[in-house]
Amino acid sequence: MSGKTFAEYERDGWERNASDYDEIDLPATGQAIDPLLESLGNLKGQRLLDIASGTGHLAKAAVARGATIVGIDVATNMVELARKLVPGATFQEGNGEALPFEDETFSAVACSFGLLHMAQPETAVQEVARVLRPGGTFAFTVWYGPDNGSEFFRLLLGTYQELADMNVDLPPARPLFALSDSAVYEPMLRRSGFQDINGRSLAIVWPLRGPKTVFDFATKGAVRTRMLYERQSHDVQQRIRDALVEKTIPYMRDGKNGIPCPVALVTARKPWSPPGRR
Repeated sequence: MSGKTFAEYERDGWERNASDYDEIDLPATGQAIDPLLESLGNLKGQRLLDIASGTGHLAKAAVARGATIVGIDVATNMVELARKLVPGATFQEGNGEALPFEDETFSAVACSFGLLHMAQPETAVQEVARVLRPGGTFAFTVWYGPDNGSEFFRLLLGTYQELADMNVDLPPARPLFALSDSAVYEPMLRRSGFQDINGRSLAIVWPLRGPKTVFDFATKGAVRTRMLYERQSHDVQQRIRDALVEKTIPYMRDGKNGIPCPVALVTARKPWSPPGRR
């Protein structure tokens, strides 16, 4: 083992992936921006915290809706790109599990595909509850897995399971899709005091730019699959590449040009007073 923690791998991985994010990830993740912001209600005049703010596209859309935005991300390169994209927002480097803000600072909090990249998402949710004002809403998105209709991740992860040596020097990771399960996220949110918890599905389809789309995501648009790939032999790398391309091509026929990759959108409200009080 190299000695790096899961959190350190994630931070370093997103530093590397930042310049490719808008081309590789955003065509899919961007489809969730408007539904997520709509779930927060009227944002005009509201102070919104964007956790794992990435290259700033959610923040840009929120500014257009009249919100005042503060974005936080672990990757310096992501923060720099977001500042260029949205000069009217504030972005800073930081960890969602230890938010550098005073209690009850924000009227809404958003986290777009960020919780699944945190070592301790429960801690991040506790931090959200702390910085959120009473009556405020927290909304986050996470991917569904192959067992819940994600053909994209079934194709990708199935290929890795079939061809890759998965016993490489990476620290253990939490189950990737656990936070899309209401049996997991509801108790987690309630333990932090949230109420009115609601989850719904977004029928996102991952657009295909060509037969290498899934391979490009695996090696430049994600962290763990990229590191797994880089730790394979040259021959195994070639087999993974060829298999991902071969399995992607059928989705480009008959006018499809996309792979189903559904998303869970979860919202929860911080009560006006602590539970049990009036």
